[in-house]
Amino acid sequence: MVEGNGHKQVKVYLASPLGFTEEGRLYIRDRLLPALEKLKDIENLDPWQAVLGMDEKRIGDIALTLRYDDAMGYGWHNFNLIDKADIVLACLNGPDPDSGTCIEIGYACRAGKLVVGYRTDTRIAGECKDLLVNLQVEAAIEKSGGKIFRNLDAAVAFIEANIRTNEAIRSKVG
Repeated sequence: MVEGNGHKQVKVYLASPLGFTEEGRLYIRDRLLPALEKLKDIENLDPWQAVLGMDEKRIGDIALTLRYDDAMGYGWHNFNLIDKADIVLACLNGPDPDSGTCIEIGYACRAGKLVVGYRTDTRIAGECKDLLVNLQVEAAIEKSGGKIFRNLDAAVAFIEANIRTNEAIRSKVG
């Protein structure tokens, strides 16, 4: 939670592999961030923020020269952002959700954060027809008090409802 313009803001961490591709970065810029920015009293904690303004050549150069210590630094940076977050919004697309995103979900769940997922991917990824993703990932999200939705708008609406009705989160915005 951070104070801005005289009121407190709920911090939402964006867990996803979207920054690894040009299409994913466009989705973050043009769809994901605008959807969240419609909510009042929200601060986005986006681990991909630093690369959103870079050109594709610069991003490629970073990937080709990334060293172990730098990569680990990114991982620790993301854990620190999750520690600061009130809510984690996780993109669960892919034939199986991204392993890094799954770690972020587990870490957030264990830290007592509300985790909300969205999966627009129509492929089957769970152990049975009633699961949208791997049973452990879905169980962690439900344990946190969250849910998985089939579209981003429904996930954002759930976040908005939780800001209004969840006492622990509501107390952060006064």
